[in-house]
Amino acid sequence: MKKMVRKNLGLKGLALGLSVVLWWFVTGESNVHVGFAVPLEIRNIPQGMALTNKVVRQVDVRLAGPSTLISALQQKEISAAVDLSGAKGGRETIPLTERSVKVPAGFRVERVYPASVEVVLEKLERRTVPVFPQVGGASKVRARIAKTEVDPPSLEVEALPDEFSRLKMLTTEEIEPGTTEGVFTARARVNLPEGHAKIVGNPIVLVTIHFRK
Repeated sequence: MKKMVRKNLGLKGLALGLSVVLWWFVTGESNVHVGFAVPLEIRNIPQGMALTNKVVRQVDVRLAGPSTLISALQQKEISAAVDLSGAKGGRETIPLTERSVKVPAGFRVERVYPASVEVVLEKLERRTVPVFPQVGGASKVRARIAKTEVDPPSLEVEALPDEFSRLKMLTTEEIEPGTTEGVFTARARVNLPEGHAKIVGNPIVLVTIHFRK
């Protein structure tokens, strides 16, 4: 046992000495302060809810740390986030603290501005909305169309209640038939207007166009 302890005793002593010197160098030097503008990430919006107000997307973070570390610090190493997993519907003020900011080891978060953000969460509803195909191409091609079919003929949409007033029907991306005879089929993506609405499930439908004989 004594032989094992004495083995490489010189190297072990040197390593210990370097560790002590490094610790003294880092902790012994004076701290400096620096500020960063950091993007604010909104995480974990509760299922079935939508964030309906404009939330601050950037915060000012003031850090303190040894000058030797500060000089090498990059903005991408700092992140700020708000966790809404426990939020409820309505208007709520979420505090921003040092725990909201992630920084590398050796730094301390001294201040976050603003100190809080206001969020408004509203409940989403689900309704079934019919799908209408948009057929492009020359007018003489469209004039030969006898009927169009969509499979499925409607899709389930999740949106805010007042958004459904503008969603009487959904439309597909424009389809240009490659023929004017017989039957033409194509898969098409269903469009959605800008907003909080989203299609539940597959947004692709099969469009069948029947031409006159």
